[in-house]
Amino acid sequence: MADDPQNTPGTSHENDQDEPGTATGTAHQVEAGKGAEGDQTDAVKTERAAREAAEKRAESAEAEASRLRRSNAATKGTDLDALRSEIRQEFTAQLVRAELRAAAAGRLRDPADALALLDVSALAGSGGDIDAAAVAAAVDQLVKDKPYLAADQGTAPAWGDVGAGQREAAEPEPATPLDRLRRAYGDG
Repeated sequence: MADDPQNTPGTSHENDQDEPGTATGTAHQVEAGKGAEGDQTDAVKTERAAREAAEKRAESAEAEASRLRRSNAATKGTDLDALRSEIRQEFTAQLVRAELRAAAAGRLRDPADALALLDVSALAGSGGDIDAAAVAAAVDQLVKDKPYLAADQGTAPAWGDVGAGQREAAEPEPATPLDRLRRAYGDG
């Protein structure tokens, strides 16, 4: 029994009652219950400590990312001339589209056709100026190349009179049904 793992000193319940300075069986059970609660509180404390450490790491990572962004912006710098050039190109393209719509307004059935079919970037002059003569020439060329896009300017309708609609009668309508029959049979 000396080699029995269950019969080692301090684990025997019989010895607990007899040995001085050791808890009785019931006291040992109470301490075991406290131990379970103690384990739970230790687990909660450990979890809280881990959460706090993770939050601190996240805060420091955010601070480091912010610092790196500031550092990157300071060393990278912004090319103001490139930004101005890009904005100027966008603005010029908008002005050319507006000028093209205005030039095509009376010449084409749908001015949006001019925007779809013409190269807007080719119509901008040097330095961002709009070449009004080039815009007018482009619309003229579009009307010559695709005449079906041209607006109707006082021309006759595309199809003739099909006889629909109200007409004036050549003779007045007969007053009575008898007069109508006489006209139909040629007696009148």
